[in-house]
Amino acid sequence: MINKITRSQIKNIGKRLRCAKPDEKLNDNDLKILKEWRSYHAPSLNYFTDLLKKEATNLPLSSDQFTLTHRIKRIHSIILKLKRFPQMQLSTMDDIAGARIVVPSNNEVISLINILKERNSKHKIIKINNYIAHPKDDGYRSIHAIYQIDKTPASIQIEIQIRSLLQHYWATGIEVFGTLEKTSFKTGEGTNDWKEFFKLLSSRFAIKEQSPVLKEHEIYSTSQLNKLLIKAIRNLNIIEQLNAYTSIYTSNWRENRPKGRNGRYALLTLNASTNTTSVEIFPESKFKEALTKYSSMEKVYHSSDEINIVLVNLDNIENLEKAYPNYFMDTRMLSNILSHIVLGNF
Repeated sequence: MINKITRSQIKNIGKRLRCAKPDEKLNDNDLKILKEWRSYHAPSLNYFTDLLKKEATNLPLSSDQFTLTHRIKRIHSIILKLKRFPQMQLSTMDDIAGARIVVPSNNEVISLINILKERNSKHKIIKINNYIAHPKDDGYRSIHAIYQIDKTPASIQIEIQIRSLLQHYWATGIEVFGTLEKTSFKTGEGTNDWKEFFKLLSSRFAIKEQSPVLKEHEIYSTSQLNKLLIKAIRNLNIIEQLNAYTSIYTSNWRENRPKGRNGRYALLTLNASTNTTSVEIFPESKFKEALTKYSSMEKVYHSSDEINIVLVNLDNIENLEKAYPNYFMDTRMLSNILSHIVLGNF
């Protein structure tokens, strides 16, 4: 049980994960403890999901104007993050559990974070990372709020992500390209020409949203930035590649979904070797069963470059593809935007 787990145990598991070889199997006991540690975040995560839904509705936004989801971080992602940041401890990693809301525009992003900052809550915001005012070096833009949750036996942290649609298209698009190119742009991998494309696209989206561009692009006018971006799109045949590659991916989860079964949790498995995405739906009452299956699959595939697995919770399961287009290799909206950029009417 979780009350037998200490912060020292979690810290030591983090050290072992950091040193693990890519193909090394996870220790059964470590996996069990880590699974319980992650599930310990679930009640607080549900609380913040409900809070975000309430505040988004009060903006006011109708239910079809925002997409709300939350997830428990994948073991593979945890390992990659520990390896990228040697000083980070698993026991204080702030995005083991995270909720994300995607709203129509940057105006709603700013309005929502201001509401959260001013709101009296039993939980405290300990850090806000404004990646819109200060984009990450790779072009990532969003706002992250980190909450401290004081609980017994150990305090935890919950990350809230707030994105506009354009920011979401960019963030999920970079994951799709990572799958196609068999690399991880999110962790700094990939060729320079691809990384430069994503930077240019981020700055072009920033101009559209009247937000700061990347510092390295401040020397360019909008016209100059457009020309560089269009050149990159054409040189890399990006639109053609998107249309060719993503069209071969299939998923028949809706056809195979049990009729009359309401689900809130979805276990997504993207298989790059078979070009398919499978989905298993779980009702809220079977969260522990879903988490157990998630953990057992992670143990087998945590180092695989072909199999990508995630367990997510959606306010509305019908928005699954909209919330996670990268798991369905769906880049239709991004491809449409790139076409408009090339045609000069974005």
